[in-house]
Amino acid sequence: MKHALVPLMLFALLAQACEPVPLQYPPGSTQYPYPSSAAPGAPQPGQITGAQRMQHAWTKALEGVAMGGSIAGPYGAGGGLIIGLLAGLLTADAYYGDMNRQIYTEQQKDQQLEAAIERELARQRELENQVANAGGGTTVATQAGAPAAAGSAPSQPGPQRETPPANRAPEAIQVTALNKPVAPPAAPAPFKNVEVRDVNGDGIPDLWIYYNPLKPGEIMRQEEASKGDGRVDTWSYFKDGQLVRREVDSKGQGMPDTVFYYENDKIVREERAENGQGRMTYRATYQNGRLAKVEKDTRGSGMIDLWIYYDSSRDGEIVVKEERDLNGDGVADLWSYYDNGRLVRRDVSAVGLEVLSKQEQLPAPTAALKQIVDRGN
Repeated sequence: MKHALVPLMLFALLAQACEPVPLQYPPGSTQYPYPSSAAPGAPQPGQITGAQRMQHAWTKALEGVAMGGSIAGPYGAGGGLIIGLLAGLLTADAYYGDMNRQIYTEQQKDQQLEAAIERELARQRELENQVANAGGGTTVATQAGAPAAAGSAPSQPGPQRETPPANRAPEAIQVTALNKPVAPPAAPAPFKNVEVRDVNGDGIPDLWIYYNPLKPGEIMRQEEASKGDGRVDTWSYFKDGQLVRREVDSKGQGMPDTVFYYENDKIVREERAENGQGRMTYRATYQNGRLAKVEKDTRGSGMIDLWIYYDSSRDGEIVVKEERDLNGDGVADLWSYYDNGRLVRRDVSAVGLEVLSKQEQLPAPTAALKQIVDRGN
């Protein structure tokens, strides 16, 4: 094996030392292949040297050693070395030829891009020159007048009409017109979104009206200082020009404690925070603008424990039924019925009877309840 490697190593050294010699042509003869028609400064593919061949062959030899050693040990490594050297010497031209061609292609692309950039810069310079020439022509046309006729008096200096010369291009005339100052358009009148009024005439504003920016005549919100002290205590909200909600600060705490809800300009619900803690303890429902039902939290527990029903078909607040939750479980235990506002019957559940008995409000069981109602009437 060692004796076989010696000739191969000598052959590799000789191949490395060899450099390709360019062909010599007699003076005045035509070279072959014929010169390229590319620009004189265009890059050309480089030629492959002996050092490049040897480097490629040595790289392939190392790859062959690694592959042969992994397959057949030392003998495989030797065989891989020989095969790698031969393969490297045979494929060096093709390998470096492809690499040079790629480099040459990239260089050509760079040159084309540089040429395109240069053309664009030249075009911009030409356009700038046209604009500059157009501006100079305007000045001359403004200052120079037409020659005076023979025998006529010289014209008095004064403003002269600008007449574009016949040889000026239409583009130059347009550029000249653009250079003239143009009067700015008149600013539209500012939209007044808020209207402030002094209703009682004391010199202190007490009504603020906010309009819809998209529909200037449509009210969106209204704030009132109903006590005349300049402090807002009523907030009204509108939708499509109709009142939908009104909030009132009746206790002067700076926050609403009563809220009214409207539909088609009629009240449909009312809510109050009667304990001053911001939590609603009273809710009234209306039908056709008349009171129909009232719900109350009389204990301040956060749960409704009293329901009062009214006759909404008649004018006035006429009670027809009343329900009470005696033990705080959210379920009615005591029912009271009225006729034309007068109590006529009262019913109580077993749970409610037990609660009333513990509170010593009933001296006897259910039968006595009827008797108490009769005496009350």
